[in-house]
Amino acid sequence: MINSINLNANDDDVISVSQLNKMAKSVLENHLPIVWVKGEVSGLKKYAHLYFDLKDDSAKISCVMFAKLAGMVDFEFDNGTKIEVRGRVTLYPQNGSYQINVERMRKVGLGELWEAYNKLIIKLREEGLFEAKYKKPLPIMPKAIGVITSKEGAVIRDVITTLKRRSPHIPIIVYHSAVQGSDSAMQIAQAIRIANQRKDVDVLIICRGGGSMEDLWSFNEEIVAREVFSSELPIISAIGHETDITIIDFVSDLRAPTPTAAAELVVKSYADWQHQIDRYKNKLSQNIDYYINNYQQKLDLLKAQLTQYSPSNKLKHQQQLLQLKKENLHKAFGQFIRQKKWQIEVLQNKHSGLLPDISEHRDKLNNAKIRLESSMKMFIANHTDKLNEYKRVLNAVSPDKVLQRGYSIIEDSEGVIIQSVAKTKHHAKVNIQFVDGKVSAVIDKKLLPEQTELI
Repeated sequence: MINSINLNANDDDVISVSQLNKMAKSVLENHLPIVWVKGEVSGLKKYAHLYFDLKDDSAKISCVMFAKLAGMVDFEFDNGTKIEVRGRVTLYPQNGSYQINVERMRKVGLGELWEAYNKLIIKLREEGLFEAKYKKPLPIMPKAIGVITSKEGAVIRDVITTLKRRSPHIPIIVYHSAVQGSDSAMQIAQAIRIANQRKDVDVLIICRGGGSMEDLWSFNEEIVAREVFSSELPIISAIGHETDITIIDFVSDLRAPTPTAAAELVVKSYADWQHQIDRYKNKLSQNIDYYINNYQQKLDLLKAQLTQYSPSNKLKHQQQLLQLKKENLHKAFGQFIRQKKWQIEVLQNKHSGLLPDISEHRDKLNNAKIRLESSMKMFIANHTDKLNEYKRVLNAVSPDKVLQRGYSIIEDSEGVIIQSVAKTKHHAKVNIQFVDGKVSAVIDKKLLPEQTELI
C-alpha cells in the first residue's frame, strides 16, 4: 500500500511499477484541485464512456467522461470542437498515463455567459423588476392575441394551431422577429414596442423552441428584459423547454413551460366556458330552491300561529301579517328572478361569440318560472280561503253575534256571569249586557219554570 512506503528510504530501496503509479496517482489527486481546462477535442472515441484528448498549440492531455455524466452533456461536439472541461487530474495505473476524469463539459465561452447571466439577474432583482406587484393580470376575454417569434419554424405553427382550436374567433397577430443571432435582441425589443404602440392586441406571447444557452441568449439580454418590464400589455414568456430558464421569464407577467402551453394559458376553450355556464346554472337553481324553501317555512310558521291564537283580533292581526308576508314574498321573488335574468343576459352578451345556443335552456327556465309563480299564487289563495273560513266559524260562535240576536248576559255585582236562577238572590243588584250597552237591575222575585208557563 502507498501508506506503507517509506518516502525517506535509502537509495537502495526498490519499489514496483504499480507502487510508483499509485504514489503518483495519490499525489495528483490529493494535491491538485478540481480545475477547469480549456482546449480542442481530438481523438474522440464514443463507447459507453467518452475518451478523447484535449489539446492546445503546444500540449495535450487524455480525458475520460463516464457514461452517466456524458449523458448530461446538452450539446453536440466532435474532433475540433473547442470546449471547457471540469474535472480531477488523476493517473491511470495500468499504463502510467495521467488524465482528467471529466465531471462537466461546456462550450468555450459559456463560463462568461453564465457570469453575465448571473450579474444581470442580481442587477434586475435589486432594481425590483422581478417583484410580483408589477405583474399584470391576463385579460379574461382577449379581443386579439399577439405572438412575437419567427414566422419560420414549427413553433409559430404549433401556437396558431392551439389558439385556433381553443378559440377560433379570436384574431392572432404575429410580430415577426429573429429569435437567434447578433441582432435578434434588438428585433425582439422593437416588436414589443410596436405591439404596445399599435394596441391591436390585449396580450403578447413571446416564444421560441428549445436550444443551447447561446441559442436562447437573446432572451437574456438586458434590452429585452427592460422592454418586457416596460410593456403596458401583459406578456407571457414561453422560451424553449420547461428546463430552459431565461431572464425574461422572471420579468414577464407569466411564464409558460412551452409555447403550446402559453397558447393554452392565454385563452379558455369552449369546454371551459361551458363548464362555467353549468356552474352558474346550478347555483341559480340552488338559490331558487333556497328561497322557496325559506318562504315555505315562514308560511308554515304563520299557519301554526293562526291555529294557536283564536280570538278575532288575533286573527285579524295574523291576516294582516300574512298579507304583508305575501307581498314581500312576491316582491322579493320577483326581484330575485329579475336579477338572475339580468345576470344571465349579461353573460350571454359578454360571451355571445363563443357560447353555444342556450335559448332552449332559457325557455325551460322561463317555463319553470311561470309554473313556480302559478303554484305560489295557488298555494297562497288556498290558504287565504282557509283563513277566511276560520274567521267565519269564529264569528259564528262569537258572543257579540249572540247578543245581536236579542240575547243578553247577566252578571252579578262582581262581574261574574249568572248562568242559573239558583245562583240569584232576592233584591240582589245585577248588570244586564245588551248588544249596545249595559243596564243595572234588582231581582224582585224568582219565577220557577211552571210559573213562567202560567204567565
